[in-house]
Amino acid sequence: MEKTIYLDHAATGPMWPEAVDAMLPFFTERFGNPSGICKPAQDARKSVEEARRKIAQALGSVPPETIYFTGCGTESDNAALTGYVNAVRSAEPGKPVHIVVGMTEHPAVLETARSLEKQGVAVSYAKPDADGVITPESLKAAMRPDTVLVSIMYANNVVGTVQPVAELAAVSHAYGAVFHTDAVQAFGHIPIDPGAEDIDLLSASGHKFGGPKGVGFLYVREGLKLAPILYGGGQERHLRSGTLNVPGIVGMGEAARLSAACMDEAAVRIAGLRDLLEQLVTAKLPDVTINSKTVRRLPGHSSLTIPGVTGENVVLMMNLRGICISAGSACTSGDLKPSHVLTAMGLPEKACYATVRITLGAQTTREEIEAVAQALIEEVTKLRSMNLG
Repeated sequence: MEKTIYLDHAATGPMWPEAVDAMLPFFTERFGNPSGICKPAQDARKSVEEARRKIAQALGSVPPETIYFTGCGTESDNAALTGYVNAVRSAEPGKPVHIVVGMTEHPAVLETARSLEKQGVAVSYAKPDADGVITPESLKAAMRPDTVLVSIMYANNVVGTVQPVAELAAVSHAYGAVFHTDAVQAFGHIPIDPGAEDIDLLSASGHKFGGPKGVGFLYVREGLKLAPILYGGGQERHLRSGTLNVPGIVGMGEAARLSAACMDEAAVRIAGLRDLLEQLVTAKLPDVTINSKTVRRLPGHSSLTIPGVTGENVVLMMNLRGICISAGSACTSGDLKPSHVLTAMGLPEKACYATVRITLGAQTTREEIEAVAQALIEEVTKLRSMNLG
C-alpha cells in the first residue's frame, strides 16, 4: 500500500491541528511560568485556567477547581489511588485499609495497587464476566467493611467494554468507599458526567483524545482530600508540585473542547465503520470471534480472536502491508504473556494469543476499513495455509 493505514488509536492518535496551533505560541513568545507574578507569567496562568475550564466543561460541566493537571494518565491513576489511601492512613493511623480494583485494569492501576499492597494495604480484585463487564454483584463480592477505595476503569483498553460506572459507584458508596475510574480510553469519545454518575475521582490522558503526549488530568470531587505524591513548590493547590506544562495543558484543553463538540456525531460514524469491518471479516472468516460484541463498547474498539493464527504474526504481516493494528495494549507490547484482560474474561491461553485489537479514530475512512478487512482476510488465509499460526 502506498500509505500507512493507522488503526491503533487506543495506543495513541494524531493531535487535532487546532490543538497544535493553540500550543505553538507557548514554546516561544508566550513562555511564562504560570507560578510567577510578572505579566508573561500571568498570561500563562490565564491560559492554563482557560484550559481547565474547557476540560471541566467537557466533563459534564464540573467546577473547574476540581481539575488537577498531571504529567500523564499513569500519574493521574497513581495520584488517585496512592493519594487517597495515604490521606486516609494519615487521618486515621492504624486503621485497616482495603481497596478493590478490577482484574482488567490498566497496569497503571494494577501496579499501583500492588505497590500499596507491599505497604500493608489489603487489595481485592473484582472479576469480570465473559464480556469484560464487572457487574455490581461481582464488586459486592469483593467489598469489605474496611474498603476505602474502589477503582474500576470506565472503558477497557483491550476489548473496549464500557463499565456500568454509576452502578459500581453506588455499590462503592454503600460501603462508604470512594470511587475512582480510569477514563483514559473513554474521555473525549463517549459522554461522561461525574456528577450524574457519582464519580469521586477520574483520570484521563491528553494524547488519547487528540491532545499532546506528556500531560493528563485528575478530577477530584469537591471536598475530597488527597495526599500529594509529588512534593516541591506546591503547584496545583499543593496536590501536584512541579512547573506546569503550559503548552501541553493548552493543547489538551483545546482537544477536550473539540472532542466534546463532535463526540456524538463521531461516535455514530466510527461505530458504523467498526461494525462494517467486523461484518466484512466474519463474512469470509466465520470462525472469528468478536469479543464483547453483545455489550456496550467504545465506538472504535474491535477485539477479534482468529483461530489458527497468532495475533503477533497477524500484526507483523499487516504491518508489512502498511496497516497498523495491535496484538494487545501498547503498554504491554513485547510481553509474551497472554493479555491479563482476556485471561480474566475466561479466554483460553491459545485464544488469547490468537487475538488482535483494531481501534479506529476520527480520521478513519470507509475505504480504509474495506482495504483493511480484505488485507486481514488475505493474511489470515495465507498464515493458515502455511501453518504459521
